[in-house]
Formats: sequence, C-alpha cells, structure tokens
Amino acid sequence: MENKHEAEENVHLFVLIHGLWGSPNHLQTVEKAVVNSLAEVSEERIVTLKPSSFRFWKTYDGIPRCASKVIADLFYEIETLKKNHKSKVSKISIVGYSLGGLISRYMIGVLYELGFFDEVQPVFFSTFATPHIGVRFFKKGLFDKTANIVGRYLFGSTGLELFLGDSAHLLEEMATPGSRYFEGLKLFEMRLLLANIKNDRSVAFFTSYITEYSPFDQMDSININYLKDLPSSKVGSATVWPKFVDLRQSHRITDVKSRSGNKQEATSFIRSNKLVRWTLLLSATVVLLPVYIPLIISLSLYVSGYSMVKIRCLSPLDLSGHWEAVKEAVFHGGTIDSKHAEQGESRRQERLHLARHESFKGDTSNLTENVMENMLLAEDKLANDQTNLVEENEEDENEEGNNTENVDDRDSEDDDNNESANDTDTAISKQEESPLLSDKDGQRKSVFSSLFKKKPLVISTAENDKAIEEHLAQLKSYVPEEYPLFSEDVKLPVLDTQKRMIDNLNSLDWVKIAVYHDSFNAHDGIVARRGAKTNPKGTCTIYLWASILRQHLKDR
Repeated sequence: MENKHEAEENVHLFVLIHGLWGSPNHLQTVEKAVVNSLAEVSEERIVTLKPSSFRFWKTYDGIPRCASKVIADLFYEIETLKKNHKSKVSKISIVGYSLGGLISRYMIGVLYELGFFDEVQPVFFSTFATPHIGVRFFKKGLFDKTANIVGRYLFGSTGLELFLGDSAHLLEEMATPGSRYFEGLKLFEMRLLLANIKNDRSVAFFTSYITEYSPFDQMDSININYLKDLPSSKVGSATVWPKFVDLRQSHRITDVKSRSGNKQEATSFIRSNKLVRWTLLLSATVVLLPVYIPLIISLSLYVSGYSMVKIRCLSPLDLSGHWEAVKEAVFHGGTIDSKHAEQGESRRQERLHLARHESFKGDTSNLTENVMENMLLAEDKLANDQTNLVEENEEDENEEGNNTENVDDRDSEDDDNNESANDTDTAISKQEESPLLSDKDGQRKSVFSSLFKKKPLVISTAENDKAIEEHLAQLKSYVPEEYPLFSEDVKLPVLDTQKRMIDNLNSLDWVKIAVYHDSFNAHDGIVARRGAKTNPKGTCTIYLWASILRQHLKDR
C-alpha cells in the first residue's frame, strides 16, 4: 500500500514537442541541454517529456488533434511520475520546434481553460523556428504563387491552418488578446523564440521572429555580426561559437571589398566550395524534378486526404474528464486510476522503442521532409543567384571542425539513451549524479562533458552564464528602429490577418534570438536534430539558450 506520508519530490516538467513529419528524437540535443544545464540550479527535479503520439504522418491531423494527443501524454506522465516516482509536477515549461511551437500554443490554451495552471506553475515557453504567423511566400514568381495555393492542400488539416486557409482562422484566434491561447501564454514567466535568419527553407525568418521585415534575402550585401564575446565550445573535434546575431551591429555594405563573406568556423568542404556546391545542387535538381518530387507530392496528397477523412471519424479525446482524474489523484490526495497507470507505462515503452527504432512511416515522412526542403533549396538558389553566399574557406583561421560531415550519428543515440531514466525516454535529472566535471580537488567545474568515442562535448556554463548576463537585456528588447537592416524596403506585404497577429504577439514580452547557421539546412541545425556532433554550431547555440533559462532560475 502506498505510504501517503512519504515525502513527495516536486518536479519541473519540460515538454518538448517536435514538428511536421517529426519524431521525439529530433529534440534529443535540446533535451540534453535542458537536463545538463538546469539540474544544479533548479529547486525541483528536472524531468523531460518528448511526446510521440502525433509523430510522422500524424502531424497532418491538424493542430488541435495533435495538441490533444500531447495533453493526453502529459496527463498520463504526471500520473506515472506520481505513482512510480512519488513525484508531483509543480512547474511546467514547454518547448516547441517548428510546427511544435504552434501545437504548444494551442495546448496552452486548452490547459488554461481546464484550470491546469491553477495547480501547476508555468515557467518557460520557447520555440525554435516556429511559423507563428503562418506560412506564406512573397516573391512574384510562378513558384511562390503556386506554393501559396497548393501548399494548403499538401499537409492535411495542418496545411490549411499553416497557410491560413482554414475556416476557423485558428492562428489568428490563437494570437487574439482575450482568447484562451493568448491568456494562457501570458501566464508564463518567460517567453523565448529562436529564428533562423537564412538557410531555413521550411520556416522563414519573418514568421519565426514574429515580424513583417525580411532583411536577409540578399546576403551578398550584408555583414553579419554576432553578440560580442560569446564563449567557444568543444563539440566533437570542432571548436565553435554560438550564432546569436547582433541585429544592432549587422548592416548592409556597398563596397564589395569590405565584404567579409560571413564565413563561419566548422563549415564543411561541400558548403564552402562554390563549384562543388553548385555541381551537387544541379545534380540533385536533375534527379528531384522528374522522379522524387512527383512521387513525394503524390504521397503527401494521399496522406493528406486520408488524414482529413480519418479525423472526421475519430471521437474527440475526453481531456476534461482526464484532467479531473489527474487533479484529484495527484494534487488532492486521491488514488491513481489503474487503467491510467497502465496506459502511462505503455506510452513510456512506446516512446522508448521509437527512440531506438524508427518505423517505415518514419522513414517515408523523413524522405518527404528532405525532398520538400531540397526542392525549396533549389528554387531559392536558382531564383536568387547567391553564388557568393560563402566564399572559399581555404584560409579559414579556425582549422578545427571542417570534417563535421563525417560525424557518426550513433554517438548521439548512445548518449541520449544513457540519460533516460527507468528505461523510458523520460529523462530525469539526478543532482546527486551531476554531469559536471570535477577537478583534482573534488570541486565541480562549471563545465560539463560527455566523453564518447574520444570526442568530448565540453561547454562552459560559467562563461555562457556570463555572456547571458551581458546580453540578456538586448535580447529582451525588440526595437526594429534600432536595427540597420530593418528598413522600409525589406517590409513584406503581409496579410492584414498576419499584421494583426504580429502586433498582438509582440505586445507580450519575448526574448528574441536571431540565429545564423551557414549550412544547407538551418531548420535541422537550429535544434541539432541529428545529434549534438552532427551540428556543432547548433549544439553550442542551444546550450547558450539554456543558459538564459539557468539565469532566470538562479534569479528567482
């Protein structure tokens, strides 16, 4: 029999929500950063949950359906933590990647209406490359006009919502003051967003940064500057620096000779060599256009139609009834429902299995994502002849890290599995088993390291914290008038609906972080979704983001 007098441990639960075509594995690096960075400064045990119930093609089912599944996962996990670990969730933070950010905002509205935040304190809300004001293409060419029309039908109900073509006008409702979504979002102590300024074909800068400006379309005439004195990190064999862009110092140039080329360390040979880059791009275009693109579009249309029929046949989840059971059992001294406990454990095992073995559906959805991104890459490059985006990198002053293309993906899987608790993918921090290194005197250094295959991950939390103390005030301030690149000529003709969403969302306080990754796929890199060492610059950028969370917890 459970001892009701046994002391309960309070938990700060981080819910990490993946995006379109995605899976929980995409957020492994973010999960590591949260656990490693926050365990020593948090009064509560840090626990992470990466929901898997809407993975892969299920992301076509629409934002409301996906959010409902995440909420069900959340409730089952709260019950499982109570039953198996004698732990009570007292605080919650939510991190969304890409579409996951919109799912998160919908989820927050439902939780607000249920009264969830009366029992659990909301702390952090953060998004990585999320299309907060929808998806829209603004060029006058045939591709963009076609994409705006066809795009809404390619991704099921989710596509209609993303392209602002749904009858419910969901994204506008979610950004309307007084709505449950907006009021719930206001409750979080800190709201953060990270946006790629370039090389993200899935989510453009304007929508992820919540702005009507698009200043980075012509990178040849821009010098990118980063926040000063950001600390270096060692990720695998590469020494890299976080890529937080300083919008106050980045500027246009007119003299080609003064152009620095926006070169970065740890840039692959393929990326830095113009001839090789364009040869591969043209080769990929020849293959993609006649073969893969028609196949993938046909597959996506089929799944889209199937999804829209399916969700009409499904009954809505009883979230209200589930919450009442959770509230009584976890927060008011009741007993956990045995069926809920079984379901919670079953979902844990499902997530564990998924973390180790991708399915055929996962393979096909990943293929679809890659082809869509490559198609947009080809269109972008051919439309914007940017052959000088990255100059030859033969004289790169930082020689380390140029072999990042050869990083073994299996390293990240090994490490992520080691961080799981009780053979599930729910990572539970253990302060008594700190990941921090110790010096010879036994004193803990503010550096953590994961030694795998003789390629360490070494990041100084002390130096990251110092950098955040210096720059946080600037990151909290969104003043377009102070950004040289945010001029009238780069304002987009956004829809009236989008303009209202921008104004409403910007009425809230945000920590806004512009990120520049010189890579083919910055949408992948912003969360280092293939593992820490596959994108060293993305990894150290994520850990600097985590120091913002650390700073907030230390100041509370």
